[in-house]
Amino acid sequence: MERIVGFEPIVHGDDTILILGSMPSLESLRQSMYYANKTNRFWKMLTSIYKKPSDVLEEKLYLLEYAHIALWDICHSCIRQNSADSKIRDVKANDVESLLKENPSIQKIICNGTTSYKNLCRFFPQLIDKTIVCPSTSAANAKFRLEDLIHIYERVLKNE
Repeated sequence: MERIVGFEPIVHGDDTILILGSMPSLESLRQSMYYANKTNRFWKMLTSIYKKPSDVLEEKLYLLEYAHIALWDICHSCIRQNSADSKIRDVKANDVESLLKENPSIQKIICNGTTSYKNLCRFFPQLIDKTIVCPSTSAANAKFRLEDLIHIYERVLKNE
């Protein structure tokens, strides 16, 4: 298996929240966009919370900017069989701490799933205090319905 490399962060300069995933799926890598797999509920969840469309790339980027959300993954690169987080091995982390220093308006990190959170704890334990872990928006996380994800993320994103 070859090493796969993720994406650069999406930041806007005035973001207050960083949503941190684990590693883009094979479909996301193919399309060169975060959460591009149609079965992932990430964009549907944000669309519902902020009442902004996210059907095309430009709308997705505008939605993030509107909501003051930066987007990145904890893994810069890894070895992974298929798209499953459980198959991630040999992680090289992105420099989340430097991103936060360059973007001091970011006050909260939301980990999209436990794989992201476990790796953040492993590589950046000093950031745990400003981090909240939310359920993965992946369809593989069938324990949570879209409505559950919307409710959980909305409370965290809007400080309720």
